[in-house]
Amino acid sequence: MRGVGTSDNILCWDDIDACATQLAENLGHACGVADFDRVIGIARGGLIPAVLLATKLGVKRLETVQVRYYDGDQKLEAPIVLGEPPKPHGPSGDPARTLLVDELIDSGATLRHLRALFPEAHRAALVGRQTGPLPGPRAGLIPWINDAQAGADRPVWVGRAIATTQWILVPWSSSADVEAGATPS
Repeated sequence: MRGVGTSDNILCWDDIDACATQLAENLGHACGVADFDRVIGIARGGLIPAVLLATKLGVKRLETVQVRYYDGDQKLEAPIVLGEPPKPHGPSGDPARTLLVDELIDSGATLRHLRALFPEAHRAALVGRQTGPLPGPRAGLIPWINDAQAGADRPVWVGRAIATTQWILVPWSSSADVEAGATPS
């Protein structure tokens, strides 16, 4: 499975690179930012995409934030940020030059939760899992349409939207995800 995409919900490394390239080539124009001064990867799934995007965008500052939704098998009433999150602004002091990155977005809960910490940051995910009609591209990217509470000024940009009810597997998906049949919980 790893390395070979066999269906729309199983992405290989070439798919991941294509999504990251699509985002990198179009984010500045879509966001109205000439250059980001930092990329924040959302642990754990967003760490690899954050490194890819930071490299492709030429951004040298890479930070992380981790959000937890479960305590063991029990879903938490509200998500919590683990550890000390990065400051709302990067080296330039301009919070709008921050890019938050995750590997995929489906419910939008993680990026909505982090919006409170980084209200002016731009947000991107390599892939958007869409259960309804797929959105059309805008500025070379796809604004993720499930995120109605995101606000028109800060949509979540995705490099690729996939219409599926199945969980989307990336090359670094855990074996537990694969064994569970790639079905969202």
